[in-house]
Amino acid sequence: MRDGAAAEHYRTRTVSQEKVLTAMLGWAVGKADWKTDFMWNNVGSQFEADDTKTLG
Repeated sequence: MRDGAAAEHYRTRTVSQEKVLTAMLGWAVGKADWKTDFMWNNVGSQFEADDTKTLG
């Protein structure tokens, strides 16, 4: 999930297909609480630009 800037990328994990389906349907219809049943971890640092790398 991205919540604004690249530094605001989040990830969650679950083995429950039912929880995923409920969350995605909630997101699709615009429910504000679609993500509350999950523990979200910020992974934004994985998307920050690294000036030491060059593109080849």
